[in-house]
Amino acid sequence: MKRQALYSRFKTLEWQQQLGNLASTLASLSKRATVPQHDVLTSSLLREAALMIEWCAASIPKNYLLELAAMQRELLTWERVFPIGQARTVLALHTRHQSERLLQMAGFLDDDEGSVTG
Repeated sequence: MKRQALYSRFKTLEWQQQLGNLASTLASLSKRATVPQHDVLTSSLLREAALMIEWCAASIPKNYLLELAAMQRELLTWERVFPIGQARTVLALHTRHQSERLLQMAGFLDDDEGSVTG
């Protein structure tokens, strides 16, 4: 999907749905980061996730902004240095955890149980 079309669709969503889409992008990134054949896609997903954070910043509750800013800085750093063979599993694990945290922030995942809600 072209960036402008993604942006147009993304901006129409509620903030919880935006975080859900961002979490989905990070989960996809997590699955592909360990596969060298997916390096181009992994780099694209890193950039896409960083853009999604920028796009949703205005609608996210203020108490989440610092955490999202830190996520964005990490994603952009990974994008600059990727691929690093030995760090693929670290990136995969880290983005999986970020995905789960976003689902918690959006209310799609229970904090204490790690299970999907409603």
